[in-house]
Amino acid sequence: MWQLIWKDVMIQRGSIIWRAILLIFIVIFGVSIEMPAFIFLLLGTLIAGGSVIARSISRDEGNHTLLFLTSLPVSRKDIVMARYIGTLIVMLVTMVFLYVITSIVMWTWIPIEDFFVSMGTALVIVLGVTTLLFPIYYWFGYDLMRYVGSGLIIFYAFLTLLVSLPIVQKSINWLAVWGYSVILSILLGLMIVLYIVSMRFSIRVLGFTDL
Repeated sequence: MWQLIWKDVMIQRGSIIWRAILLIFIVIFGVSIEMPAFIFLLLGTLIAGGSVIARSISRDEGNHTLLFLTSLPVSRKDIVMARYIGTLIVMLVTMVFLYVITSIVMWTWIPIEDFFVSMGTALVIVLGVTTLLFPIYYWFGYDLMRYVGSGLIIFYAFLTLLVSLPIVQKSINWLAVWGYSVILSILLGLMIVLYIVSMRFSIRVLGFTDL
């Protein structure tokens, strides 16, 4: 299975340069207009996470990789698990890269708590999108997954921009009083559980799907 995970990770190498340039641009632009670090960290992670998911699936679809893999002496369970684990690894590496670049541009290390809040929020959203999209891909195919994914990314990007509104800032401050980090930790734990449930569901779906 580790060879399959490595395959999913290496799929992303073709987009590493443009994704890095895009993230650097978002950080520099956000710092230049004095945008709160939370917002452009969140937005950058959402965009990067969405591109990771899209490329992971589109390359397989274009090369008919899934059809090829299922013809090999490899279990469909390993194929699905490798996709989920490989995607998660790439997203985590991207988040660390974004944190380092942001700290360099701002000439200061971002406090770990702020990093956890911004990246954790984005990770909850990206995991939520992945949890929904992968089963759709294995069950209904690439086209429907692409439409649903595009709609979700636009929706979440729009919500991210709403963070700058005063009423949303008041809501965030209210959550901070109740311990936003604690709430986020609970949500992150719940999303990880749903991610695992989604993976098991995708395994079952691929098991009875004729490719």
